[in-house]
Formats: sequence, structure tokens, C-alpha cells
Amino acid sequence: MVGYVSDRHRCEYALPAVLMQRVARIILEPGTKEGHAECLEFLERACNEPFVDLPQDRANKLRRRVMTLQAELLLGYEDRPVITVFLMVIIWLRDMLADGTLVLIAGSDFDLAATCLIAQIEKHDDLVEGAYKSGEKNARKLASKLELRGYYQGRAARKAAA
Repeated sequence: MVGYVSDRHRCEYALPAVLMQRVARIILEPGTKEGHAECLEFLERACNEPFVDLPQDRANKLRRRVMTLQAELLLGYEDRPVITVFLMVIIWLRDMLADGTLVLIAGSDFDLAATCLIAQIEKHDDLVEGAYKSGEKNARKLASKLELRGYYQGRAARKAAA
């Protein structure tokens, strides 16, 4: 990363990959399906990328912070269908990209992982269709929870301008 990046911003950069990784570990079958192990590797690198230039102690502290945040955000979704959680994350991410809150770098590990995961879900259009409205509603809840915790500040203004 270039220049000074706050701890909060590093956590914001890591969170989308961490949320997707949680879902990917459930839907992918490394060792049995071609490309699945590679997708998980892309996600692992994307989760760690915001912390690579930090001293190990500080990087580990921030990783723990992101993992704690992820656990809090997904609390209550353990018994929900994985497609609902996946759609929540994808729709939230789509909205963040659309309003300029996040920028996805083409060819990055996260871009490659997201492409792989979306391809897996597209194979199950019947499941997506039935869960889409729930995914949208839960994506809005996810965005609200993050904003209440101080993450992705200024998003409301960017949404209004978009």
C-alpha cells in the first residue's frame, strides 16, 4: 500500500474478502472440484493483502479485529441457507462498488476469487432466484451494522451523489 493507511481502512479493505472466505469455505470443495483450491488461495491472499507491509504484531492484531467483526456481522446467520449469506455479501459488495466506496482492481486476488465464486453460484440459478430478496434485505442490514460500527463512513453521501 502506498502512503499512510489507517488501521480502520486496512480492516475495511480486508473485510469483503474475509466475509467471502467464510462463505467459500462452505460452498467450495477443494480436492474434489477443479479450481476450488485456487479460489480459496486467492481469497486467503486477498484477506492478508492489507496487512503485508505491517510489523507482524500489528498485522495479527488487525487480522483478529477483522475476524471478530466478521463473526459479529454473521452472528445469527449460522442456520440460514448459505445462498442467503452469499447473496447478502455479494449484493453488499455490488452496492459498495457501485457507489464508489470500494474499488475492485481487475486481476487482483479478490477479483479472481469473486469471479470464481459467482460462477459457482450461477450454476444454481434456481436457488438464487428464491433467495434474492432476502439477500437484498440482509445486505442493507449488513451495511447498517458496519456504518454503526464506524466502518465505510461517508457512504450515505456517496450513495446520494451516485
